[in-house]
Amino acid sequence: MRRNRIIWFCLWILSLVGISFYGGIISYGFFIAVTITPVFSLFYLLLVYALFHIWQNVERRYVSVNEPVKYKFSLVNECPLLFTGIRVRYFSDFSKVTDFSDEPQYELMPDNRIEKETTLICKYRGEYDIGIKEIEIEDYFRLFKIRYKNKECVHAVVKPQLVKTDKIGNIELSEAVSDTFNKKTEPDVLSREYVMGDDRRFINWGQSARVNTLMTREYTGESHNEIAVITDTFRNSENREEFIPTENKILETTLAISYYFSRNNISASEYHYQQGLVRIPIEDSFHFDEFYENISAISFDKRSRHSLLLEEICENADILRSSMVFFVLSSWNSDTENLIRTFSENEVTSVICFITDDEKRLPDLSEYKGIRLIGISPSADLTEGTNL
Repeated sequence: MRRNRIIWFCLWILSLVGISFYGGIISYGFFIAVTITPVFSLFYLLLVYALFHIWQNVERRYVSVNEPVKYKFSLVNECPLLFTGIRVRYFSDFSKVTDFSDEPQYELMPDNRIEKETTLICKYRGEYDIGIKEIEIEDYFRLFKIRYKNKECVHAVVKPQLVKTDKIGNIELSEAVSDTFNKKTEPDVLSREYVMGDDRRFINWGQSARVNTLMTREYTGESHNEIAVITDTFRNSENREEFIPTENKILETTLAISYYFSRNNISASEYHYQQGLVRIPIEDSFHFDEFYENISAISFDKRSRHSLLLEEICENADILRSSMVFFVLSSWNSDTENLIRTFSENEVTSVICFITDDEKRLPDLSEYKGIRLIGISPSADLTEGTNL
């Protein structure tokens, strides 16, 4: 484009020299043609802006993270003039259009359309626009280019991804089960199916032989059997590029931990603050769909401070008697430290999954006992056990 402008300017200077020294119809005609070329180009751009249309369609508005969905779009020319030099720019921060890039330029014949069909993948949980973000148009002579936002964006509601994993960071989730029952002191007459991580010393071999599956004795003690998963709903940023990936990873981590407990029939519940403490029991895998929908609907708010979460937890004695607690957090302050200290003083073993891409933001927990810290990047793949 810069080259074309230089060429046009040189031609304009030559036409000016021609009418100054030679005159005549040809010289004046050439001067007028070169002079009005930019005017014609600008008029063309305004015409395309007014008459060019885009039609988009997604297979469904409600999608899940990393789930490919069918995506179609049409570029429509309803003008009797050829449209050339049209380029579309896609939303790329939170979603990805497969098979097509931003580079190709399209030409549209008069009263014609171009239709494209591909797939689209959303990267994060949340509500945001997907598909074509901007349109870029150039004139015939490549002198001018304008870019403007698409007025008809597709708004998607994206649910978090459900990851099946036995490991978060460097921690095997079976350790949580082991810690849960090792806290108890005496085997009881009740038995349940053996789960990986249980102490083999308490396997009920007689009952196992009768039912043809490993059975382990229950334990008795002061702690109750349930594991608590506490999800942080505090929004610590106003920047969409920051809070959408973070909140997505928070819910993805909560779901991954909860799904492990669900498919292994481990008694657990999820807790989060939503204008009050909300408890969602983690049931067996046959009823996990309802749990997934409830977690997907969690909203984040800057008013959901950790101090309010602490107040609610202190009023709920069952949480403080949990056999183990998993925290999924993205921010840390004095209220968070008080929350962790409360569980530590009640001798509850804790695992903190801290969502951050900056290792320096990880809190120092050296003064606490029975607490393990995992740093998880918002872009980490939980199936790989990625941790900072």
